[in-house]
Amino acid sequence: MHDVNPGLAIVGQVAGGLLHDFNNILTVITGTIDILAEAVEDRPELAAVARLIDEAATRGARLTSQLLSFARGRPPRPCKVELAELLTDVGRLLRPTLGTEVEVTTSAAADVPTVFVDPGQLMAALLCLAISARNGMAAGGKIDIEAVCVDAPASDGEVRIVLRASAHDQDAASAAPMFDDIRMVEDFVRRSNGRLELSAPAASVEIVLPRAQPDLT
Repeated sequence: MHDVNPGLAIVGQVAGGLLHDFNNILTVITGTIDILAEAVEDRPELAAVARLIDEAATRGARLTSQLLSFARGRPPRPCKVELAELLTDVGRLLRPTLGTEVEVTTSAAADVPTVFVDPGQLMAALLCLAISARNGMAAGGKIDIEAVCVDAPASDGEVRIVLRASAHDQDAASAAPMFDDIRMVEDFVRRSNGRLELSAPAASVEIVLPRAQPDLT
């Protein structure tokens, strides 16, 4: 059995409560947006706004569901995950979380296949890495997350998710490791049959995951 960091356990409990409350708010929005949409059917400009609200609430409900699964300590629920969509959601979460002093970019190569992982746990792992990197930036910086195929004959189509961090104040950043306590990330990667690679010096971290197997028909 793995030791549980008490601090992480408390954070998980608090985050779970906040996510539950947020999910309740989204439920009210998604439950009433259809009424609003019907009321403004004859006003195209307002109907367009109603559609945007509906899409944002649906996306928010999906994100909170995935993160609630992680915060409540549920067993992993792996499925096929499109990394382009997931990284877009990760970027949306990180920008307000990290603040305006940290620039966040995300991207996925066009040929990146799906991976078979628990999406909530993968999101939580990337959030953990990004927050750890931000904590090593005294004066802000940039975080870039990119998904690419592993270009090696023996890789069998593995997928590499690279998180690169660069601080504006390189001298201050080099005084302490950029990625400090990432035990949760290490555990997630191990359970997903992947591997974790840190650069030297540790200014970037790579999560290598097996691609999802094609459906058999």
